[in-house]
Amino acid sequence: MVLLARRAEGAPILVRVCTVIVSFDPDADWPVVLLGLRDEAVDRPWDPPGAWWPDLGGGVRGVHDREAGGAWLATNDQPARAAVVLNRHEEVAEPSGGYASRGVLPLAAVTGRITGPEHPRTRAFNLVSADAAHVDFTRWDGAALQTQELPRGVHLITHEGPDVSTVPRELRWRPAFEDASRPSGDLESGTWDEWLEILRDSSSLATDDPDALFRSDVIDGHHYASLSVSLLALRPDEVWLRHARLAEPGHLAGPLDWH
Repeated sequence: MVLLARRAEGAPILVRVCTVIVSFDPDADWPVVLLGLRDEAVDRPWDPPGAWWPDLGGGVRGVHDREAGGAWLATNDQPARAAVVLNRHEEVAEPSGGYASRGVLPLAAVTGRITGPEHPRTRAFNLVSADAAHVDFTRWDGAALQTQELPRGVHLITHEGPDVSTVPRELRWRPAFEDASRPSGDLESGTWDEWLEILRDSSSLATDDPDALFRSDVIDGHHYASLSVSLLALRPDEVWLRHARLAEPGHLAGPLDWH
């Protein structure tokens, strides 16, 4: 996600948060594999992936935002779908009746409820949605809603979008994920190790380093930081999801406790 904050004197500053790495290969045993690093205000309450939305059916799971009720990441078992939302930095004029939470977007995507060309009622966002045959990237910058299909390959997605060469962490870490072995087969047997080792390598950087994947920032007395890591794989008839909360926000220290 991206958070646009303001210093006391009113000058905007950009806190760059949330990173998603997705590999798409429609011929693989798991066509979509995804690693998500989630950042948020550390005092904003949330719950790990679960079926928090019974009205959407027991197959819909996600990381539950207690404050607004939506999801940062959501999946659906039938049909097998996944979606994750990242904030953008543009300021969007507040619509009549107020903003809708961006957390509704992953839930709408995995239940097939995003239809029509009308402008969203949310603040600016990037949305990644996937099934076994397609990975789509949707951008809402307050002026236009645009969707593109991502090609086969490894993509690193940040606040600016997918594979943006001007983003330092994109330049630093996307080649490493491209060179690493792609998670496959029995996903419980260590197949994620090379991707996770890249995360551990990145955690040696200071959280304010432009190349850092793990962030920790205090702005106007509020702490924003990397809070969790999600691993996701998807094929036509199955979604596999594991999630770990970081022991120390903004830092990867010690083994991760997967659920």
